[in-house]
Amino acid sequence: MTILKFARFDLASWLPRKQTILPLAFIVVVAAVLPVPGMAVVAAAFVASIMLSAPFLGDERGRLETLYGILPVSRGSVVFGRTLAILVFTAIAAAIALAATAVVALVRGDTVAAELMGVALAAGFAFIGLAMALQLPVLFRIGYARGRLVTYAPALAIAAFLWLNQALGLVDLADGVSASTAQLIGAGVGLGLAGVVVGALLATRLYRTRELR
Repeated sequence: MTILKFARFDLASWLPRKQTILPLAFIVVVAAVLPVPGMAVVAAAFVASIMLSAPFLGDERGRLETLYGILPVSRGSVVFGRTLAILVFTAIAAAIALAATAVVALVRGDTVAAELMGVALAAGFAFIGLAMALQLPVLFRIGYARGRLVTYAPALAIAAFLWLNQALGLVDLADGVSASTAQLIGAGVGLGLAGVVVGALLATRLYRTRELR
């Protein structure tokens, strides 16, 4: 219950702000300007990964870190509550992407394959899992001011993997194309969940050693 209460408190402190709402509008713009099925979902994952640092910026601006240090709330509850809040924001972004894609397709008279959207959502969730695994431990350990550049780490990691894979031939990406829809969705969801769990556990361990003042 403490985790849920902190998640609600966390969302109330940063979700209603203009700086949080405007990036969500970017998803709709992408769906309208690039009416390719799945592009809005990709934009939603990108927005969610960038906005992952927004709560930490709000902590430093409002000096909420000091409050967390005196409240009768465990460090683990703070980490997992914030993780849940970020996942809620991710779900909102994904819902906006699906709605915008459906509306644009209806206006254009196109049809959107459910399988394609399922794969896109799973890939987006995998990307969010990677973002959490890379960003949460850093942001909880050193805060936004010193760790904000880690926001770009997920995109850089993907780019580095693709470059290394092309140069060294580590993984045959054609195998993914030949995989079934269920396998692709399962792999994406599995990677996403693994990233969320690893990021939250590492963040909890590092956050417990941080001095809040």
